Amino acid sequence: MSVTFADRADQLCDKLRELEHQAEEGDQLFYCAYLLGLLGLHSSVEGEGADEFDFAFEGTLKETLESEGVSEADQQEILQLWTSVIA
Repeated sequence: MSVTFADRADQLCDKLRELEHQAEEGDQLFYCAYLLGLLGLHSSVEGEGADEFDFAFEGTLKETLESEGVSEADQQEILQLWTSVIA
């Protein structure tokens, strides 16, 4: 059975909230919050499939990081966190 985009977003948010609660430093909290906020906006997109969601979201994430002028170092950390969450 294929997972809906909304369900996949919920799964990823749960993982990020867990990481957020375990975070000991401000930067990690920021990275988690950034991804949680964007996932909340993206979860309403219609579709099915975990891999399809992950691919579409990663494209949106990269575009958003660039358009918002997030520093290169923070972009790398956020993308690294994203990669670990979907693994």
